[in-house]
Amino acid sequence: MLPGAALCSPWPALAESAYLKLGIGQSRYSSQFDTFRERALTVAYGAPLDSTWGYEVGYIHFGDVNIGGPGPLAVGLRSQAFYAAGVANMSLNTATRAYTKVGLALVNSKASLAVGQQYEGPMPGNTTNLMAGVGLDYKLSPQIAANIEYQYFGAADQVPYNLSSWTVGLSYGF
Repeated sequence: MLPGAALCSPWPALAESAYLKLGIGQSRYSSQFDTFRERALTVAYGAPLDSTWGYEVGYIHFGDVNIGGPGPLAVGLRSQAFYAAGVANMSLNTATRAYTKVGLALVNSKASLAVGQQYEGPMPGNTTNLMAGVGLDYKLSPQIAANIEYQYFGAADQVPYNLSSWTVGLSYGF
């Protein structure tokens, strides 16, 4: 819903250069006892409101984690998030910019439990969290930029893990 609302808003018409960003990297499910790493996939749409401020809406899939338990017990985790964030930009030179973003994320997590061959089913949960991120863009051409980004989404509902990710990707400016 968030990406759709942003695409239908009048803000893109006011923006200097809206962008679409795709990224791949490593997600992290971390608690005080364990840390699991999986592949993270992101897609985001954003636009500047002026030279410093902008907004971004996006989606991130944190990957599927399978945790073996004692004996025949198996636990699976799957998390994803939709977010909307305000973005603050700082140009380092003509080709490089650093940015930070803060916003709200709707985090959807599903934990599944299986005992032996008997499947207990998923236990879904949704939570709304504050999210934050930092990144660096490097322009490869006037429309294309390479980026590296770290995002933190906080704790997932139903599972005692904090979610975060490192991604690298490309942005295409319209």
